[in-house]
This record gives sequence, C-alpha cells and structure tokens, in this order.
Amino acid sequence: MHIHMVAIGSTGDVRPYVLLGKELRRRGHEVTIVAFANFAAMAEEAGLGFYPLAGDVMDFMERIMKPGVVGARFLRQVEESLRDVAPVLLRDLMEAFRGADAMICTFFGSTYYSVAEKYGIPVVQTQYFPMDPNRQMPISSAPAWKLGPAWNLATYRLGYLLIHLLEHRYLTAWREENHVTVPRIHGGPDYTLGGHTIPVIYAISPLVVPRPAQWGRNIHMSGFWVDEESKPFVPPRELADFLAAGEKPVYIGFGSMVSGNMRKTFDVVMKAVRAAGLRVILDNGWSGAGLAGASNVFTLSSFVPHDWLFPQMRAVVHHGGAGTTAAGLRAGCPTLVIPFGGDQPFWGSRVWALGCGPKPIRRENLTVSRLTRALVDLTHHEAYARAAQALGAGLRQEHGIITAADLVEQEVRRWLAGPAQTEA
Repeated sequence: MHIHMVAIGSTGDVRPYVLLGKELRRRGHEVTIVAFANFAAMAEEAGLGFYPLAGDVMDFMERIMKPGVVGARFLRQVEESLRDVAPVLLRDLMEAFRGADAMICTFFGSTYYSVAEKYGIPVVQTQYFPMDPNRQMPISSAPAWKLGPAWNLATYRLGYLLIHLLEHRYLTAWREENHVTVPRIHGGPDYTLGGHTIPVIYAISPLVVPRPAQWGRNIHMSGFWVDEESKPFVPPRELADFLAAGEKPVYIGFGSMVSGNMRKTFDVVMKAVRAAGLRVILDNGWSGAGLAGASNVFTLSSFVPHDWLFPQMRAVVHHGGAGTTAAGLRAGCPTLVIPFGGDQPFWGSRVWALGCGPKPIRRENLTVSRLTRALVDLTHHEAYARAAQALGAGLRQEHGIITAADLVEQEVRRWLAGPAQTEA
C-alpha cells in the first residue's frame, strides 16, 4: 500500500511521521513524507519517499510562533502566514497525493480531507495536542484560564468556528473547482467523509493526558511516538568529558523556536544559570543564538538525540513542544516549560499539573529573577523528581509507534471494507 503522510510544521511535527513511516515500511508499505523541503534528508535517511512542499519551515515557524500569540491571535497569525502561499500549497498537496492509496495527516483544519475526497482514498487523522471537544481541558492554543468545564468546551466551539471561517474564505473556490464538498461552518470537527468516519490517533500517552469520556470510538490514544530502535550514539569527546566532570547538568534548549529576539532570551538564560549556580547543557537549536563563555555551561554545536541525552540530565528546560516534552518525561526528568505559542502552553500546564515541574513561564514574561527562582525550585524540589521518575517508568512501558501502526492498518482496512463498517 502506498501511504502518504503530510505534516506542515517543524521537526516536532515531521520526525514522529518519520518514525511511524519506518515502522509502516518495515511492514511492507511504501511511505512518502510530504513536508517542507528542509526535511528531505531526514525522510530519505530513513528510507522513505519524500515530496517537498513550497515554503521554508524556519520562516513559517518564525511567523506563527511569535511571543504572546495564543487563541484567536494565533489563528490570525497562521492566516497571515498562509495567505500568500495557499494557492501554491494547494497545488502541491494535489500533486503530492496523486497515486496514494491512503493519507495520514497532522491537523490542518479540513484541508487535507478535501484532497483525500478528491482522490477517493482513506484518511487517518493524527493529533499531537487536544483538538477534540471535552470538559477536561481547553483546546491547545487557548489561553490557559482555569474557568471550568463550560469554558473548556467553549474554546473548541470558538476555535473551530474561526478555523472554518478561514477555510470558507480561502478554500471554497478551490473546493468547488475540484468538485469536493464545501463543509458548513460550525463549532466542532467534522469527521464524516464520503459515508466514512475519519479515525483519529492521538500520539499522546493517557498517563499524561487522560482520555476524555466525551471522545467518540473513532478516537484512539496510542502513547507517545518515540524511537525505540535508535542507533547507538557516540558523543563528541568534549561533551563526554563535560558530563563526567561533575554533577548531572540541566538541559536548556528551545528547539525550532526562532521568533523574536532569541539572543536576548539566551542572555536571560545565561544570567539566571550563573545566579542559580548550575551546570548546564545549552542547546542553541535552530536559532544559533546561544551564548558561551562559562566553565559550567557546555554549548551543543551539533545535534544530540534527546533519548540519549535526557536520561543523563538532572532536569530539562525547554519550549514545551510535544515531542520534547514526551522525551523529557519519558526520561524521568523534572521539567520547566517556557512556552512560545501554539500548543506549548498546554504542555507546560500538563507538566505542572502532574507535579513534574514548576509553573511554566511564558517566553514574553521571562526575566532573570523569575527564571533563577524557577531553576532553583526545579532542581531542589524533590517532589518533582519523584513524580517525574514515576511517570517516566510508566511511559517507558508504552510502545506508541507499534500501537499507532496497528491502528493505521486496522482503520484503513475498515475504511476499504465499506462505510457500514466504519464506526464513530
């Protein structure tokens, strides 16, 4: 079976698909990753096909992850980012799925569903953050106001109304031209397509996000997607020497975040590290803006796998991407999240609610004094370490990639068997 997997986003969006793609390929399927051209080498190194989408991922992430952008402001930022590239993107998507037998997609409204409808192929939706209405938690990009179940449900209604309004504005003419359904504007996800119910797989552990009772039977939770067959990693000698030279360090890194003044952010980090008296592994990530010059700080100059590095850390500090959060918790690390935008505030609030780290500090509110206090709390509050270690032990018993691949095969078979066997 030719399975094409589409993800518009950063490494945290694409790498899980590469991991799932490798497992599906091992089972005999032909897999093609559809993403920004920046990720071609990642896919091809894994033995997967690749179709490049127009655009540059660093430019895209800088636009949509500006500090303080949440809720409706986040959606407006996405709209501004996509306004000029939408026609080219739609053209690319139509070409990318020509000849595919099935589609697996990250969240992008209902755009991908129209492409699947056009070609008459099964589609499996995957989620890295909550996008289905429930009373337990708000939609992932909403402000983290603790206003109760009614507010939580309302955030999904408002979020989907805004998403569908944007789609109506930019996609209606294209959908009519391609003779596919023009969805109605409403306040929730619509998983009905050609008489089938679209299956959904959450790449999330129920140990971290308990499954809401309101979710339908088409919604599954596989556990986090992590690489359980990673190649042995040999660290640079300088890194190995630093790790062996003293107590366990704290990891600090912001991954693919490049928006705003990253040099100023790292300057705050360095001053707080000095004030807290910690040994630190500093990861510049995509920004390249890290500051060096202290004997207690080792700055990574090349990629080091989190599954190798994090188990050797005393604690981790990061932006709160879903994959990085999962890696830190799976390693049993106390965690401090400094969210920039998108779903990151949600992951910060989950870490805090689980007792695995301090209250998150939004990037726009980051100061030397706040970060210093948080670092001291993170590394000296033993309850965080106990909670993180207990949670990590449970997460390491899950096999998210295997479970997800099983679900993909099961749901595609069910879809192909006919609408009558596709259950909501």
